[in-house]
Amino acid sequence: MKTTLTLREKLLINLVEWTKPWYGRFFQKSKIPWKIGSEKLKTFPPKTLGGDLAHFLEKEGLSLMPKFESHDVYHVLLKYKTTVVDEARMQFFLMGNRKYSLYIIGTNLIALIFYPEKIRSFIHEFQKGRKAISIAKWDFEFLLNEPTKSLRKMIFRRPNQNMPLTF
Repeated sequence: MKTTLTLREKLLINLVEWTKPWYGRFFQKSKIPWKIGSEKLKTFPPKTLGGDLAHFLEKEGLSLMPKFESHDVYHVLLKYKTTVVDEARMQFFLMGNRKYSLYIIGTNLIALIFYPEKIRSFIHEFQKGRKAISIAKWDFEFLLNEPTKSLRKMIFRRPNQNMPLTF
């Protein structure tokens, strides 16, 4: 089902598309692209992070962008859709989860300006990110064989749970 985008959604999508190259150039300098591409992801078993990532990319009509791979993994692990509002919600979760960058802060400020009626939702996502264990420094390329469900349990485990943090 195809939906019609609102003017503010179109503006934000264009802003993101315009800033992507700048972000990649200035904020992703030290990041190394994955050695695995979209086609290789299709070889991962279902219900693993790699298999679920391949399914997500295919469903959304996307392919992995070098140095931006973790963005799509966040969608898979955190269950955010690719709508403009869900993208913003995900950025608030990530900031709450202690993933700080000028880009995330800027994105969140713009989301607050464009979607003031969503402030409660954004605050909720920020708080949800705070309660989760930090995934900001996880190297997702090495977790592609892991069951997605186990990784989610690890992220959202309660502090009193004695779940081992090893694979």
